[in-house]
Amino acid sequence: MQAAWQSDIGRVRQNNEDCILASEEYGLFLLADGMGGHEGGEVASALAVSTAFAYLQERLAQTGSMQLPRLLAEAVAAAHSAILGRAAADPALTGMGTTLEILLVREGKGLLCHVGDSRGYLLRAGRLRQVTRDDNLARYLMEVEHLPKEKLPPAAEHILTQAVGVSEELIPELYPLVLRPGDLILLCSDGLTGMLDNEKIEKLLRQSRGDLVRAAAALVAEANARGGFDNISVVLVAPETPPPLLLA
Repeated sequence: MQAAWQSDIGRVRQNNEDCILASEEYGLFLLADGMGGHEGGEVASALAVSTAFAYLQERLAQTGSMQLPRLLAEAVAAAHSAILGRAAADPALTGMGTTLEILLVREGKGLLCHVGDSRGYLLRAGRLRQVTRDDNLARYLMEVEHLPKEKLPPAAEHILTQAVGVSEELIPELYPLVLRPGDLILLCSDGLTGMLDNEKIEKLLRQSRGDLVRAAAALVAEANARGGFDNISVVLVAPETPPPLLLA
């Protein structure tokens, strides 16, 4: 496979609370967007990706495809416990949490595990599709309360209904991906999607003509050009092997 990633502080924030951990060797790509005062966001995102990666790294070789969804969910639970434990030990970090995206590409199959409002996309045949669903108040009000989008409270998109290290009951969402030659997977924090709509993201990815480093840089640069109000992180993965089966 081919992969590229980039994380940028943006043009407004004083620190970068996003964190990326990528391993082409293991086919593992993790992205987290932290939250919490007094450097809590930075601590939470870094602890989430390092804990989840270590958990998976130790167990992947002994895990069959049927058990992979449970394994990724367990990795999220391990990250959740690690953040809670760290916050309990340091009152200055109380309330810290993070989004978490974990992408596993293994034997031509993909599995995406998601918590929060960072996103996963799939670009196929030049068309971009959002795979994940945002864990935020806006989605809840529209899907459960049937509130029209134009009547949403102004901050609804920024209030999370699930976050690692914060939620009392954490239920990660799992998305099996049927991958084809030419597919491109994008993971990103809301520092990108808050600045660029899906149409603009799709256009920039298409213009990169398969150069993932160029594409990642273009996405970050455009988000900054439009204000860069938040940290901006992107991970791009292009599996090269045609997948024979959907991940069970």
